[in-house]
Amino acid sequence: MRSLFLKIFLWFWATMLIVGGSMVAIYSMQRDIFVNRWRASMEEALSLYAGTAAQEFDHYGLNGLNGYLERLESNSGIHGYLMDTNGMGVSGRSSHVPKPLLDRAVGSGKPEFASAANADYGVLRAEGPSGNTYLFVVRIQRGVPGQFLSPGTKVLRWSMALVLSGLICYLLTYYLTRPIMNLRAAARKLAAGDLTARAGPALGGRRDELGELVQDFDRMAERIEGLVGSQRQLISDISHELRSPLARLNVALGLARQRAGVAAVSPLDRIEREAERLNELIGKLLSLARMQAASSPPEKSPVNLPELLSEIAEDAEFEAQEHGCSVRLREASSAMLPASHGRTACVMGSVELLHSAIENVVRNAIRYTAPDTTVEIALTCHQDWAAIYVRDYGPGVPEGELKNLFLPFYRVAGARERQTGGAGLGLAIADRVVRLHGGTISAENLAGGKGFQIEIRLPLTATAATAPIVMGQLSTRVIQ
Repeated sequence: MRSLFLKIFLWFWATMLIVGGSMVAIYSMQRDIFVNRWRASMEEALSLYAGTAAQEFDHYGLNGLNGYLERLESNSGIHGYLMDTNGMGVSGRSSHVPKPLLDRAVGSGKPEFASAANADYGVLRAEGPSGNTYLFVVRIQRGVPGQFLSPGTKVLRWSMALVLSGLICYLLTYYLTRPIMNLRAAARKLAAGDLTARAGPALGGRRDELGELVQDFDRMAERIEGLVGSQRQLISDISHELRSPLARLNVALGLARQRAGVAAVSPLDRIEREAERLNELIGKLLSLARMQAASSPPEKSPVNLPELLSEIAEDAEFEAQEHGCSVRLREASSAMLPASHGRTACVMGSVELLHSAIENVVRNAIRYTAPDTTVEIALTCHQDWAAIYVRDYGPGVPEGELKNLFLPFYRVAGARERQTGGAGLGLAIADRVVRLHGGTISAENLAGGKGFQIEIRLPLTATAATAPIVMGQLSTRVIQ
């Protein structure tokens, strides 16, 4: 049982039921003690009550007997009855005395006691002055609530008590755990990148310890939002400021080429390559800053995934040839619902951003795959989402580093050389683009050291596009 809400609810409910059951048990025990004491004291008084009742009946008749019984009831709360030895009432009052109890009293000549469903009885045989034999009965009514109710009514009352106690426990548990649930939801949003998430507004100014915890969380989230926003703004500002001196550097480089001799060609080429690399890095920084500030793609339109992957594979093949490898669009199968089978796999979003994200993943695979191997791109479609797989045959990534691959400027220790490591922004950009489109991206090492694979999942559109997927062309196409 992992739910705190359910734990608190069940503990509260069980506590109420145990307390209620204990109170009923204690009452029953107290009742038993009272009955035992009543019987002990009644044994001494019963002979006096019985003799007086028989005497009153023989001397004064029914009126005298009833007067005595009324005085006995008003003074002591004891209900008395006078019967003959056959169990027939002679006092004008009726009582459903257990028959076995009367039989025992006739034969024993001493006080006999018994308990019925709603009362306790005592019976003693007595003789009047006329020599007639009578049975004097005393009855004490039980005070158990609901003793005269039918079994169905008792079940209904217990059911209502159970439901009411459960409702009270539920409301109390909800009141106690609501701040925790709000805090959990806000923490998940914050972890997913929504820095505006707050838990406090839904609590209505609660002032207890849980309310203070939520307020502390909101202050922490506000501080994080400010720090991250300042960092993003700083990156954006620096990137913009670097563009101007970089442009002047390119102009100066062109002038230097015109004036320099043959001996300066190699150093100037190196300066040009570094300037191009710096310009590419600045462009990625600006793209990352813009996407981090966005909450959704800037424009949305149907994006045909098979066509997009085919275009990316063709473009990436030229870069792959320089690294001694190739790129292949291995598969583009459909496993969608029958209504959309054979239709184009489309997602709603920005084709430019998706192209950039997937291209970054493919270029990263090209950079690390082994020579004379093939980077494989695959597409599979399911009921409401599409999965894009990009696999290389490189050395993979240490398992402890997988969770950090999509952080900006992060590079695995073994790939820090500028020729292979890049700037550590490509996968970070891909991660942000995929999340802007409501998807997920993950990385894994394949079993047996057979390479490395990145999976991108994107939600498909509700309705399929009109252009069908050409399964044969896409599934057999090899770019060489």
